[in-house]
Amino acid sequence: MVVVVVVGALAFGARTLWRAAQSVVKPAGCDFGSYSLQLDQAQVASVIVGVVLRRQLPERAAVLTIGAALQESKLRNIPPGQGDRDSVGILQQRPSQGWGTADQIADVHYATGKFLDAVVRVPHWEEDSLATVVQTVQFSADGSAYARHEAQAQAIADALYGLTAAGVSCRFDKPDRSATPAAVSAALVRDLPVAKPAVAAKTVTVPDAGWATAAWLVCNADRLGIESVRHAGQRWSYSGGWKDDDTASSASVVATLR
Repeated sequence: MVVVVVVGALAFGARTLWRAAQSVVKPAGCDFGSYSLQLDQAQVASVIVGVVLRRQLPERAAVLTIGAALQESKLRNIPPGQGDRDSVGILQQRPSQGWGTADQIADVHYATGKFLDAVVRVPHWEEDSLATVVQTVQFSADGSAYARHEAQAQAIADALYGLTAAGVSCRFDKPDRSATPAAVSAALVRDLPVAKPAVAAKTVTVPDAGWATAAWLVCNADRLGIESVRHAGQRWSYSGGWKDDDTASSASVVATLR
């Protein structure tokens, strides 16, 4: 009996130490199934999908845009002067090629919208391969390179479009500051087609919202100082990821700020 108790205690201690070590070693970032992004990349992806949702386009539009951005910039908003020739932004669009001014292209919302304007003019864009459609828009030196990102882009889009429940989980250090509930509400309404959230001292409640809203909040939790997100029987926290929570309603999404 003593041996059993000691072995059980050692096993529990080993598991606890292993989990603690993992949390220390694993860097801040966001997991989309088997794919991982850094926090700034996940935030860019969330804006891309928000533009797609606002335009009421099918998920395929999000997959194409994310796949293109993974190849062109690794989902980072590259400022003027740091890209190839005069290329700017997440899709490395060029002012000299008619995509807009450098300042316009540096806005992820604008850049995504201009890309989508071109995508929907491509015949069979919803059915053709990612590489075929994106190359038609981007005129890259090696259009085949886009194909390598299709599976990752699909996984990211599934989570951010709300097709995968609790599809993204981000981890980072405890927030030391937070935006106001009103600022979080304004950012949500700007990025997503949601009803006006209800704000309180530490919470933002989005009525009639689903997993797309929850995913956006998780991806932007670090910069906004969000400690937890609750929806449909699940609760996400920056330190523990998604866990069961019987108090989380499917009728709304609730973010709790620091």
